[in-house]
Amino acid sequence: MSAATDMLNSLLFPNREQHAIPALDGAYSPNSALDSFPALDGTFEAPDDIAAGDGALFVSSGRRLLRVDPNNGAGATPIAEFEAPITAMTRLADGGFVVALNGAGLLHVDAAGTTRAKLSQLAGVPLRSVTAVAEDLSRGGVYFTVGSQLHDAEDWIWDLMESNRTGRLAYWPPNADRAEVLLDGLAYPNGLQVEDNGASLLFTQSWNHSLARYRLSGGPGQRGFEVVIDNMPGYPARIAPAQGGGHWLALFALRTQLVELMLKDRAFRREMMATVDPVLWIRPALRTLGSHLEPLQGGGIKKLGIRKPWAPPRSYGLVLRLDSQCEPLRSFHSRVDGRQHGIMAAREIDGRLYAVAKGNDCILVQDLDSLGANR
Repeated sequence: MSAATDMLNSLLFPNREQHAIPALDGAYSPNSALDSFPALDGTFEAPDDIAAGDGALFVSSGRRLLRVDPNNGAGATPIAEFEAPITAMTRLADGGFVVALNGAGLLHVDAAGTTRAKLSQLAGVPLRSVTAVAEDLSRGGVYFTVGSQLHDAEDWIWDLMESNRTGRLAYWPPNADRAEVLLDGLAYPNGLQVEDNGASLLFTQSWNHSLARYRLSGGPGQRGFEVVIDNMPGYPARIAPAQGGGHWLALFALRTQLVELMLKDRAFRREMMATVDPVLWIRPALRTLGSHLEPLQGGGIKKLGIRKPWAPPRSYGLVLRLDSQCEPLRSFHSRVDGRQHGIMAAREIDGRLYAVAKGNDCILVQDLDSLGANR
């Protein structure tokens, strides 16, 4: 369907860029749903990922791994604190965790938070920017994505501004001191899901706004890499399975015409990076500072005390519900005038949807039954 649409557009609009930013219409139509989601009790500093098991939630929050009981309102209990902020994590079937640390590789820790193994290099290069981890129940071990070989995960904006393509998809076997690179030269892979009992992997690439599949097994012509969605309106982060088939996909920011234009102008970009504070670059962001120095702040200026929700989005919140063919069914937004921006992960757990709003330092939760049909 996508190929036919692209062919028709090339005939009707020969001068239009093939990967122009898609309009927010249809399943992407803007709303303020995320701003109506309740937030979990507890204090979360820069939350980044979430997992579940044994009736509890596990949240990465800065340097800490937290346990949260969503049913008793007791807040968050620390399991472990690490030497650097957590940039990705997954809970293992045995109750342990694999945790990625900013600039410091991967750790395998037990349920009490004690380190059992560490992976600090990948193919002879320091492992510094792990962005997603997923357990392979069929083989043991974990698959993981490396956003960049040049920058730490917390410095993702530098990787975008330099137009780097150094990301990797890799596999860390159990009890091994090294990992295997499966794919290289990726555009900041930022989310990962194991499919079909380990037969294939779904992963996002933020810098080319795509969702791809890597088939690990199958007959001739069935193995290898394929693009599933090639042009999203934003920068995708993590992807997770949905009950009944399909997926939940988080986008941590929207694309804008100004940023797209700036990314094509190498000389301007280099001068901006050399002379301007990074927080004031023309860039996507996880949160808006509200400063008059921010680029395009005039487009979002308040009128009669109200910020326009359709203003140019420096930061934004967006969660997509995809069907089993990865076609979008619904979307949940926090628009320019909202607060729940920088969505890093969205996961369905025990009949509820949890979304990690890193831009507002909170974990959102909503009963799926309340979201209506075609969820």
